[in-house]
Amino acid sequence: MATNRFVELKWVHYIYEFFIVAVGISVPFLLDRWNDARLERRAERENYEYILQELQEDKEELQGVAEYNQYFLERLRAADSIILANDRSRVDTLGRLAIELRRVSDFHRNHSVYENLINSENIRLVRNREIINELQLLDELYTYINRLEGNHLDAVLNFAIPALSRHIRVQPFKVMDADALFEHPFHNRIVLFISLMEEKDQLYRKTLQEIGAVEALVKDELARK
Repeated sequence: MATNRFVELKWVHYIYEFFIVAVGISVPFLLDRWNDARLERRAERENYEYILQELQEDKEELQGVAEYNQYFLERLRAADSIILANDRSRVDTLGRLAIELRRVSDFHRNHSVYENLINSENIRLVRNREIINELQLLDELYTYINRLEGNHLDAVLNFAIPALSRHIRVQPFKVMDADALFEHPFHNRIVLFISLMEEKDQLYRKTLQEIGAVEALVKDELARK
């Protein structure tokens, strides 16, 4: 009887020791897991905050660029109206408006938010696939904007400046060939630039809407963190 009791106590002792060892191993492991998860959540939050900050900077710059483009687009539309009306009394006004052909809006980001996340490998912290897809779309829009602005600059250098140099003296201002400003070759240039700047205006607006959509998704993620 006493022997059985001794064996039973011995097994209890072994179980107790096993329990103590298991707890001793498990608790630090669980603490490490908890700490890793906590650090991961903080990294996710900081990453989303970074995305929001970058998007806000992009939005502010793009809004300014869009307003710049819109202002000079209206100037060229006014020039177009004078030519279509053949209002020779406003030739000086037309000349001054035509000089605005050299204005080019330029939204240029060396790297988009998506590119920065890829390069830093922080894209892994974005667990919402919809956000990743939207950032990719935004990256494509930025590329399209830069390409269109490059085309605009090429058109200024190859078509606008040579024509302006022939027909207008910039300083002191004087229209040197009034008839040329009302003829179809110069009018065609005005129409070309209006079309180009209208396309840019639409693209700027679409991109601003896309930035707003991504911002909303990121804010939703932050609200859950």
